[in-house]
Amino acid sequence: MSNPNKDKPRPVDALFGDSGSAALPNYIVEPAQPVTTVTPPTPDETTPDLPTLTEPPPASATPAARPLEPVEPVAAEPVSPPPAMVELAAPPPAPVRPPAPLLTAEPSIFSPEPILMSRTSTEDRFAQLSDRIDRLYSDVKLDLRDSKAATDFCFELLLQARQAVEDRNFARAEFFTQSVDAKLKRSERSMKAARGIGVWLLWLWELCAFALGGALIALTYIPSLTLFGLPVALEFIVLLRAMGWGMIGGVIGALYNLPWFVQFREYDPAYNMNYFARPIVGLLVGAMLFLVSQAGILAGNITLPGNVQLGPVFLYVVAALSGFKQEYVTEFFDSLLKIIFRVPQVPKGLKPPQAPTK
Repeated sequence: MSNPNKDKPRPVDALFGDSGSAALPNYIVEPAQPVTTVTPPTPDETTPDLPTLTEPPPASATPAARPLEPVEPVAAEPVSPPPAMVELAAPPPAPVRPPAPLLTAEPSIFSPEPILMSRTSTEDRFAQLSDRIDRLYSDVKLDLRDSKAATDFCFELLLQARQAVEDRNFARAEFFTQSVDAKLKRSERSMKAARGIGVWLLWLWELCAFALGGALIALTYIPSLTLFGLPVALEFIVLLRAMGWGMIGGVIGALYNLPWFVQFREYDPAYNMNYFARPIVGLLVGAMLFLVSQAGILAGNITLPGNVQLGPVFLYVVAALSGFKQEYVTEFFDSLLKIIFRVPQVPKGLKPPQAPTK
């Protein structure tokens, strides 16, 4: 059965073409319809003049439309679904800066102008000092527990440091805490040095010097004392006795100072030379005092009632005391020499700098 519409032309065949049908005339696109004229409102004084819409040109003035060419069908691309909406996280809040610390003006030891210091840093310093004092109390009780004198000395310094902290005197508190710290270090070094062989050698030398001074004194009491077959003069005997007593005084001074410094944990090996030289210095001080007595400045022979001659006993006592406290003797002779002789003038360029006076 044949299709009656097979040879009947279809409008769609004119657009896409049909090989089995005759070509039909192309379709013509009609021109656009006239546009309705729109009149704008009357402009005010401040609005610039706007161009007025006019009617489009007549259809005769419009160029003839070109016939449409056949267009091949284009496969439509699949439209991807819109991307899912991502919920953005809220930005983190801005960090809150702490308020700036208050500034306080404190004087400086190097400049008369005040220096701005943070009150927070000052509080931290005082807190650190307070903790430091607590630790020093524990260290003193542990390291100096066998020395009551050294412990009491350190506790007194720590008491003053605590009072300075409460008074907010930073410099004074720091001074006392550093003093206690230095005392603990000296104590440790003193105990270590006191157990060394150097102290025992010093004790041996002092005993030998004491024996030598006693031998000089005892030698002068030998009857009919001669030297190289010649009788010894009385003045030489007085000299030997003064030197012997001065040497014994020096030994007494060394034996007094050495145990004292060890007991108070202040023994310094750097003073070993002083302990070694004190007997020798005492011997020389006795000789100088003998010269002073010969000049008539120091008392001579002492005579007791009944015409008993004791000799220059006062000289021997002064020689022994001078050997014991040699510092006083050297200071006395230094002052005496300054009185007799004028003070030497030091060149200006070599004078030590003087502290400025207020």
